[in-house]
Amino acid sequence: MKKQLAIAATVILLSVMGCSNESDAHYEGTILEIKENSIMVGEDDIDPEASYPTYEILIDDKTEFNGEVEKFENLNEFVSETEHPIVKLWVIDKGENNEIDNRTASEVVVEKE
Repeated sequence: MKKQLAIAATVILLSVMGCSNESDAHYEGTILEIKENSIMVGEDDIDPEASYPTYEILIDDKTEFNGEVEKFENLNEFVSETEHPIVKLWVIDKGENNEIDNRTASEVVVEKE
């Protein structure tokens, strides 16, 4: 009985340890613009007198799409047909000061608000 409890406790502990902030997206927001090989991401609900950062994230042939959109080619159509689409992006290398060369998406999850 003690052995079964120890095994169950170990499994629970390992499960909890596996739940870390690694699953949190590097960038999350609304899609402001879709370019030839990148996505502009920023805030949708904004105060016109405030300043908000926008981020341009590169998309390459290794970028994986999940959620409502499975391919980059389908993203523009989904955004034009959906009110307030939300995007979560995981990047390979996070850059600073909006340096696009340092941010390529490894995964993109597109959802409806």
